[in-house]
Amino acid sequence: MRYLITGGSGYIGTRLTELLSEREETEQIVNVDVRPPAASLPKATFVSGDVRDSESIRALLEREQIDCLIHLAFILDPIRDEARMYDVDVNGTSAVLSAASEAGTGQILVTSSATAYGAFPDNPVPIAEDWPVRGQPDFAYARDKADMDRICQLWAVEHPDRVMTIVRPSIVFGPNVKNYIVRSFESQLFFPHLDGVDTEFQLIHEDDLVAGLVALLDKKEAGAFNFAGDGRMNWREAAEAIGTKTIRMPFRLAYWIAKWNWRLHVPNTFAPPGNIQFIRYPWLVSNEKLKTVTGWEPRYDTRATFEITMRARGQMAGQGTEGVAPPVSGPTVA
Repeated sequence: MRYLITGGSGYIGTRLTELLSEREETEQIVNVDVRPPAASLPKATFVSGDVRDSESIRALLEREQIDCLIHLAFILDPIRDEARMYDVDVNGTSAVLSAASEAGTGQILVTSSATAYGAFPDNPVPIAEDWPVRGQPDFAYARDKADMDRICQLWAVEHPDRVMTIVRPSIVFGPNVKNYIVRSFESQLFFPHLDGVDTEFQLIHEDDLVAGLVALLDKKEAGAFNFAGDGRMNWREAAEAIGTKTIRMPFRLAYWIAKWNWRLHVPNTFAPPGNIQFIRYPWLVSNEKLKTVTGWEPRYDTRATFEITMRARGQMAGQGTEGVAPPVSGPTVA
């Protein structure tokens, strides 16, 4: 098999490349990214490139005779230039899929996100893959993920002879992960307990995510698949586990504070106010389809993944960071 991975220098791309490069059937892995990987890996080559450059991606797919395209190149950590974020995440996905169409690439896997479902009071618990992706009007990352998810769904309809796999992970944590959510847990002085309601969340360990991606690639399974570890935590108990004070607060006040912190570039403000919707309303997903179709089972549940990640960041009281690998830099996925 010959793979092309966009965003292959990020922590998920790196872990996936490591795993695929160890397999006898893997002939080549081409990593297309704006930055080189932290280290070279067997069977892997790096190509500096922009996912918005459809013609260059098409030429690379044809020249390297790629069997499977894995699209991981997205901006996860929110930026204030939402037009640029849309350009990379949505237009970049459209450009990559256009290249794959012209090159005749037979298998595509794209990482969307569970945030594409949006956080709404009428979301079922848990959400199955047939629930519509509605995004979040006031949170660009989720809004853009819903848009690119729909682009992938349309591409699948237009190319019934190809394999399009859409992956919708919950929050990705792990010892090598340092996304804005991890940084928020590290730096926030208190956690808002919104209207006294203990909403729940899910995590997926980076290793479990990569193992599930490989399982889907091997089976050439088309369609959408949710990814989440078993079990749940609520936000208040997560904050308390790392010694962060929780303060009961009306949602409107928390939203107002978050809005002005974001506008005024207050230090340690990592996301716009729409992000708070995801600690207000449910967006819990079912992982049963992935288990049933591939036989995948997560090694780590949500609580274990949280503790492993916080321990790696030195946030668990009385616990050190021995044996923890340093973070891998590069584009992040969620």
